[in-house]
Amino acid sequence: MSQRKLLFVHHISAKAKFVTNDIEILRKRFNVEILESKLSNNLSFIFSFVSLFFRLLFSIKNYDAVYIWFADYHSFLPVFFSKLFGKKSFIAVGGYDATYIPEINMGLFTKSGIKKRFRCFCAVYSLKNCSVIIPVDKSLIENENRYIYSDLPGKPVLKDGIKNFIKDIKTPFKTIPLGYDEEIFKSGNDVKERAVVSAGMIENENEYRRKGFDMLTEAAMKMPDVKFILIGLNEYYLRHLKSLNLKNTELYGKVSYDELIKLYSRAKVYSQLSMFEGMPSAVCEAMLCGCIPVGSEVNGIPDIIGDCGIIVKERNACKAAEAIRAALKYDEQASLKSRRRIIEMFPLKKREEELLKITEKIP
Repeated sequence: MSQRKLLFVHHISAKAKFVTNDIEILRKRFNVEILESKLSNNLSFIFSFVSLFFRLLFSIKNYDAVYIWFADYHSFLPVFFSKLFGKKSFIAVGGYDATYIPEINMGLFTKSGIKKRFRCFCAVYSLKNCSVIIPVDKSLIENENRYIYSDLPGKPVLKDGIKNFIKDIKTPFKTIPLGYDEEIFKSGNDVKERAVVSAGMIENENEYRRKGFDMLTEAAMKMPDVKFILIGLNEYYLRHLKSLNLKNTELYGKVSYDELIKLYSRAKVYSQLSMFEGMPSAVCEAMLCGCIPVGSEVNGIPDIIGDCGIIVKERNACKAAEAIRAALKYDEQASLKSRRRIIEMFPLKKREEELLKITEKIP
């Protein structure tokens, strides 16, 4: 009997470790073919959309199932043809496909403008018509974010999660957290520096604020005796932060995984003061490298940190600095405990077992 075939769809820009991990996991059961969609919000969209339409029209019958990372433009046609030809389709939801935050222009569930409306339509159709939705954290199903507007008195709590945007959705959900390889992420340093590290893909002002780098910059100004290592800055923010002449900051653009692990390994504390997240991998990776976590009370962050670090409940630089100072006082046993929590709660093997279990009944 020949091995079953699975079409793995992701946008060409989505090449994070958690995406490639899922490819390797699913290859243990399926002959996996990868489709890197180039659909995007620009003038080439129509050509790419038509090309993908005909490709799937003639090829979808060759696959037993379709697995898609993120609901967006690129998920619409794979789900449409999967349903048309009676194939199972799975959508892994990571975060931006479960929210809309106008202040930082994040998320799919917006109706402003024709292009954004169409993008929202594609996401909603995909989520309502796929076989199973696989969020990385339960907060992406339904959630109240009390941190994001905590610095704006009188502003109501932000309600997000797929069920808050698609009231009549009947698609089943199966929450499967991301998993991490403890042999890849481990500290190479015996002694930690008195430093706090944070990493993100900071490509614009909205991401700078969403990832909490504005809070970290203010905290750095208040803590000249502590080194701040900020990773993933674009050219604008590299120049901007250098112009502030903060002697206690180390600034990096995109770095390799090897370099990222070295930077995690140096710092005593990892801080993630995001306004919104799904399940941020950087927190888990840093904890595996022995960092004490300091994170905002947002989505999956508190569940990741548990009793191994400090949760910041207000979007306030003074509160952030206070939490970081407290975390810097933790001892070596706390670093070991931080690593142990991720090994026990989020091993890659556990995600593998859950993904293979949910796909084992595919006809």
